[in-house]
Amino acid sequence: MTTTTSGDLTQAWAERVRQGAFSAAVAGIREVRVFGQAGDAPVVFPQLRALQPGETPELVIELLEPDERWALAHAERVVTTHQQAGRLTAEVLRGHADGEVLPALRIDPNKGTDILILNAVTGG
Repeated sequence: MTTTTSGDLTQAWAERVRQGAFSAAVAGIREVRVFGQAGDAPVVFPQLRALQPGETPELVIELLEPDERWALAHAERVVTTHQQAGRLTAEVLRGHADGEVLPALRIDPNKGTDILILNAVTGG
């Protein structure tokens, strides 16, 4: 893949998600959902495969294709930007509506969790 611009990487990632054709380092996809924005469009990012003995997440990230690395970095930027603006973030297991909701400090691409960016609570 020879994509270099953000636009090229965005398109390549969208096509990869549409086709479901991920590199061997990707176990699936996860989402960041920003509540309170028009359309509530999710930001999709790759979930890394399980680590092999001696591997670190950083080593597995290096195995990602450029658009997959871009998607992970983009999702991290979205979360960080909203956190810096004072919004709360939580991680939840997909498909577990009755499951535990934990505060999310950052995206962990090894976890099978989605990130929710919650509306700011105002008033009392």
